[in-house]
Amino acid sequence: MGESDGITGETEEILLRVANAKFMLDEEEHFKELLYEKLRLYGERNKEQDFWLVVEPKFLDKFPDITKRLKRPAAALVSTDRPWITFMKLRLDRVLSDSFDADTLKDALACNPVDLHFEKPENWTAPYKKYEFGWWGRSYLRHQSSEN
Repeated sequence: MGESDGITGETEEILLRVANAKFMLDEEEHFKELLYEKLRLYGERNKEQDFWLVVEPKFLDKFPDITKRLKRPAAALVSTDRPWITFMKLRLDRVLSDSFDADTLKDALACNPVDLHFEKPENWTAPYKKYEFGWWGRSYLRHQSSEN
């Protein structure tokens, strides 16, 4: 699936892991590190990115069994890399899984507008600093922002 328009004449299977946005972007502490390491590895190997983070994805309308179990707004990790997305299901244990066929990357990454707000915890007890709101910007959404 091409990055610019994604039109190849064939559909491509998009694998997804989805959860409510608060869990995935604010509470799942190691999620940022996993994505960062994957991007770093791809950069070192000059490999094209095959995973993206989609906040409030439009494709969820195709999954009524998932949406009825999902608190909104949602965030989805999507990829064409089956072994890696399977690994991510094991690491992100409270996510729902499925797949769909997409004609273009733009279709796969389409999202609904949403204004995210996460309340800061009163007492942060972890020995490390909490990730800043919006850490998921630019790097993980770069293709999405240029497509929408």
